[in-house]
Amino acid sequence: MIVALLMGDHLFSNLRAGLKNVAQQNVVAIGSIKASQIGDWLHEHESDVKTLSDNSFFSREAIRWIRGGAKDPVRRRLIVDRLQSFLNAHHFRAIVLYDSTGRVLLNVGDLFADDKEIGIEARRAVESGQFRFVDLHRDRPPSNAVEMGFISPLHEGLSYAGAVYLVEDPASYLLPLVDSRPGGSETADTQLVRAEGNDVLYLNQLRDRDDPPLGYRLPLSTPGLAVAIALRGKQGLIEGANDHRGRPVFSYAGEIAGTPWVLVSKIDEAEAYRMVDQVRWLAGLLFLFTSGLIAAWFRQWRRRDLAEAEAAILKERVRADALKMEGEKRFRTAFEHTALPMVRNSLTGEFIEVNDAWCNMFGYSRDEVSSKHLDWQQVTYPDDMEPGATLVKQMLAGEISDFKIEKRYLQKDGKVLWGSVQVKLVRDEQGVPEFVISAIQDITERKLTEKTINFMAYHDKLTGLPNRALLFDRLAQAMSQAKRDAKYVALLFADLDGFKAVNDLYGHEAGDNVLKMAAQRFLACVRAVDTVARFGGDEFAIILGNLDDPLQAKGVAEKIVQAFAQSITLSDGRECTVGASVGISIYPDHGSAMDNLMTAADQAMYESKRHGKNTYTFYRGKSSLGSESQWFLFDESMLVGVGEIDEQHRNLAYLVNRLNEALKRDESMESIQQMLDELLVATRHHFDTENRYMLTYNYPEQRDHELEHAQLLNEAQRFKEQISEGRELLVLQSVKDWLLSHIAFSDKKLAAYLQHQGLK
Repeated sequence: MIVALLMGDHLFSNLRAGLKNVAQQNVVAIGSIKASQIGDWLHEHESDVKTLSDNSFFSREAIRWIRGGAKDPVRRRLIVDRLQSFLNAHHFRAIVLYDSTGRVLLNVGDLFADDKEIGIEARRAVESGQFRFVDLHRDRPPSNAVEMGFISPLHEGLSYAGAVYLVEDPASYLLPLVDSRPGGSETADTQLVRAEGNDVLYLNQLRDRDDPPLGYRLPLSTPGLAVAIALRGKQGLIEGANDHRGRPVFSYAGEIAGTPWVLVSKIDEAEAYRMVDQVRWLAGLLFLFTSGLIAAWFRQWRRRDLAEAEAAILKERVRADALKMEGEKRFRTAFEHTALPMVRNSLTGEFIEVNDAWCNMFGYSRDEVSSKHLDWQQVTYPDDMEPGATLVKQMLAGEISDFKIEKRYLQKDGKVLWGSVQVKLVRDEQGVPEFVISAIQDITERKLTEKTINFMAYHDKLTGLPNRALLFDRLAQAMSQAKRDAKYVALLFADLDGFKAVNDLYGHEAGDNVLKMAAQRFLACVRAVDTVARFGGDEFAIILGNLDDPLQAKGVAEKIVQAFAQSITLSDGRECTVGASVGISIYPDHGSAMDNLMTAADQAMYESKRHGKNTYTFYRGKSSLGSESQWFLFDESMLVGVGEIDEQHRNLAYLVNRLNEALKRDESMESIQQMLDELLVATRHHFDTENRYMLTYNYPEQRDHELEHAQLLNEAQRFKEQISEGRELLVLQSVKDWLLSHIAFSDKKLAAYLQHQGLK
């Protein structure tokens, strides 16, 4: 009898230990998933803020407006429109613009109450040049709404003149995510907390209290309080602790990186052990009944031993099945009720199951997923197959346990979306790979915003055509490709004849419409692989690459002239006529450098204007417009009058010409990279010389001059990467243009000051 009691107690102790292990695994899984989701959400918002503040166009316009006293209404309207577009795309509550002192200049979105503390944070962001996180807090009366946000400084070059504060409504995602609970549990909960003075402040609403978010707190010194233990530095599983009601709980704590927050997931011990306590009660009744049978049938001890052995085996099976069912139940709860799309795949990629969030994201029903035997390749964008497949192979080989990538997916209707997917390999009790589980976050809006910002940086706002910067890049690529393939490139410059008269007669709005329609006519005359760019005003440029014969450009020029022979109908029904004077230069016949080719096309265009306009002309001058051995011609006009500086300028011109010659001779990439390194070393030495003069003679514009130096040196690494990518002509032209501009507008001004101070 005593042995049986001891065996029963041992059996129930094992069962209790198993249930404890399952409960702890569940709170770890729920806490880890939610902490990861919150971290990803914060990281995505930080990326959104930096996308806005790092946008050079927006920062430049905002800083100029601020430095102008925030009085220019046109620039203010431009800034407000840009912020409103960003707000519409990213769904923040409001965006606030501050100057360097922390004063609010404007806000877009919900009405924002000027908060002195946030203004101080904005000033600190400007002073430090660092991103700042604004923690959860209550807005001032009468709204008392919970809000949070992100502050990023605005910079132009190395200086900061203001900051943007993006206000987030935590009730839209953060608080619902924390408050979501497994549907089958009565006491499971997640609590987001932070330390505030000597208290624990609960940031979300607890399931058994009516206090609003940020409305309930307990002393940090509360004995055995799980969240207080976590805030004092204990992370991971916390044993022997209580919740805010003083009840024993199983809990798990995880810090949220970049914030003072700690996320604690918990479940009552009483709920976790409920099943074993019920089974123990039933087992007590069973034990009494069995004892009676043992007394009645004492003589049949052999059958009794067999019955006890079978009962023990049955109990072990019941225990194992109960643990397995409970574990599966917990997993099902987390899998089904999370707002994050999740999917389980077999080791060969087929879908085992998906949750409702996944179905909503991709447009399939669960029956379709099952009946169509979908796998991950069928919902992955074709060009994004390889990275994920390679990482899965590494995971199955044991090289990595999980990974996270951004990739494109295909919805059921064929639409493309971007997702950030976190993939983990799940193994069985023996450590054998069992299946793969993935969680996907939709980042389509962020990707579209990045694409829009990049497009705006390199395209003309009025016509949508590539701008001057993108034209240079495309021309450099076309010339480099033609050089490798022994082909030709045609560069066409086109100027609209009679455009000024249309603008003066009908107004600027009509002029803008003419430019838009002119852009469409140019595009209709070229191939899809060709480039049409707006060079400025009513001037356009066209790049025709990969030509077998230079005369192929003639057909395109004729199409352009014929296209502009037709009148243009304005929006009010009136008609006007503009022509097109076209100049054509050919690579390499008219030059192997971009500026030579562009000068040739420009001269040919003016030749067309002299011949009556609305016609085209090929450049008829000498090849390269001069000696290409002296591509960078350093003549008397470039002397600044300070001997040491002039000598260094001559040396830089020599190194640029030598690099040009090496590119013409197709020297090895190693040799060209070495020449670029020598050019950069000489440039740094030149900058050091100028800095020494400016410091010695107290040059008043030293800071701006040094800023130009820093900007070029920051570009140096990008130059080396562009040469490796086959864009060496663009690099060479960029270096030459910068040096010419720096000498003409900065060094001559510096030299004049030095000479005035008595330097010979």
